[in-house]
Amino acid sequence: MEHHDLAAAQDAFYDALDAIFRGDPGPMQAIWSHAEDVTQMGPMGDLVVGWRAIEAGWVAQSGIVESGTVRPRDVHLFASGDLGAAVGLERGHVVIGGVRSEVAARSTNLFRREGGAWRMIGHHVDPHVADHAETR
Repeated sequence: MEHHDLAAAQDAFYDALDAIFRGDPGPMQAIWSHAEDVTQMGPMGDLVVGWRAIEAGWVAQSGIVESGTVRPRDVHLFASGDLGAAVGLERGHVVIGGVRSEVAARSTNLFRREGGAWRMIGHHVDPHVADHAETR
């Protein structure tokens, strides 16, 4: 059951990410822990710490990305007590300024059980170089 709930939390993150791409930050705001120890390192590479700063980034992104979708693949889930992780790959695309960009990234999502539900506490992505080399 623990992995089923963690898998659902992982799926909720990617659904919330797609909502960001439609201009709606609400689902992303709902799935994250609102604690000040949460972290994010998105595709731009900056380390963002604390819910308020992370939320501001998602809200800003919801106003920039015109459309897109990103889905996980080859995901390995791990849970121990109140901490869980999902490590895998992300694939998809985004449209910004009318330009479509392909997404090929490695990702690590961290979760903590708060009030009986898994909440995101960390998100880290970086380019999946092997995919980029294959497309050159």
